[in-house]
Amino acid sequence: MRFSFLAAAVAALSVPAVAQAPTMHVSGWVRATVAGQSGSAAYLTIHNAGPGSDRLLGLSTPAAASATLHGTSMAGGVMRMRGAGPQVIAQGKLLEMKSGGLHVMLTGLKAPLRTGARLPLTLRFERAGLVRTSVPIQMSAPSAGHAH
Repeated sequence: MRFSFLAAAVAALSVPAVAQAPTMHVSGWVRATVAGQSGSAAYLTIHNAGPGSDRLLGLSTPAAASATLHGTSMAGGVMRMRGAGPQVIAQGKLLEMKSGGLHVMLTGLKAPLRTGARLPLTLRFERAGLVRTSVPIQMSAPSAGHAH
C-alpha cells in the first residue's frame, strides 16, 4: 500500500505544470524628462484577454515615489487633473491612455527619465494580479504604426 502511494506521488510530481497565458497585455510609453524635473506621465494601452472583466487597481515603479492614475478634463477653458481611481476593463476590450486624457502620473522621480531607456512598471489588477512590464522612454508619442 505504501509503495502505490509513493508511486502515485512521484507520478504526480513528474507531470509538468501547465502555464497560464497572461490575461493582460500592456504596451505604451513614458515621456522623457530633463535634470531637475520631478514628474512625468506614462500612456498605456491595456488589452484584457482574460475570461471576464477586470479592474486596474494601481501601479508602481521603482523609478518614482508614486505612480497614480489621473484623468484630464476641460471645464470653462481650464484644464484640470484629478485622481481617476480603479479602471474597469471589460473582457476583450482596451483601456487606452492618451495625452490630454487618462494617464499614469509619475511623481517624485528618483532620476531623470532618459530617451532610449525603459521604465519598469508593475500593474495591480483585481483578478489578474500583478503584471510586470516595461515601456520605452521617449520625448513624444510613437507615430502610428510604430507603437511598442
